Amino acid sequence: MSSVLLVCKQNDVIKGLAEIVRPMNFQLIDSATSAAEGRRRLLEVEYDLVIVNTPLGDEFGVDFAIDTLEKMTVGMILIVKSELVDHVEEKLVDTTAFVVAKPLNRQLLVQNVRFVLASREKIQRLENKNTELKEKIDDMAAVYRGKLCLMGYLDMSEAEAHRYIQKKAMDTRQSPRKVAEQIIKTYGKKK
Repeated sequence: MSSVLLVCKQNDVIKGLAEIVRPMNFQLIDSATSAAEGRRRLLEVEYDLVIVNTPLGDEFGVDFAIDTLEKMTVGMILIVKSELVDHVEEKLVDTTAFVVAKPLNRQLLVQNVRFVLASREKIQRLENKNTELKEKIDDMAAVYRGKLCLMGYLDMSEAEAHRYIQKKAMDTRQSPRKVAEQIIKTYGKKK
């Protein structure tokens, strides 16, 4: 489900932004009129994209963007006056936020939305891959520690310890990591 949060203090601008993004097939177009309300909405719903039309009523919007991007993976576009673009981009240099200048160019905003959503998708795939790799490394480390325990306390060779863990995993229908963790619990306390 693709969703967008429009954060802007003027309701008429929110309606205009909604008209621009509506043809992009967002299943949820939500709005907030302040940074505080935007933060509350972000706690309730996981959005794919947040568009902030600065300044907001309770703050400018840069801190809102930085806080949001530190806590979650979401596409972020800030719309700022053209004379402030360089200043805002400096503040957002270490983030993935995009800055679009006012007056707003509809086509440029649509292109940025598409680019931000595609980038967010790639980042999520990389994060998922990274998580999978970390799990594999943790699995390998646990099995290695389990083999060391077997080698140290039962005088098995590395090949025998490896075969023992693999066979026990198949026989008990558990992962090799679970078997290794049980071995570590059993032999890891002995000295």
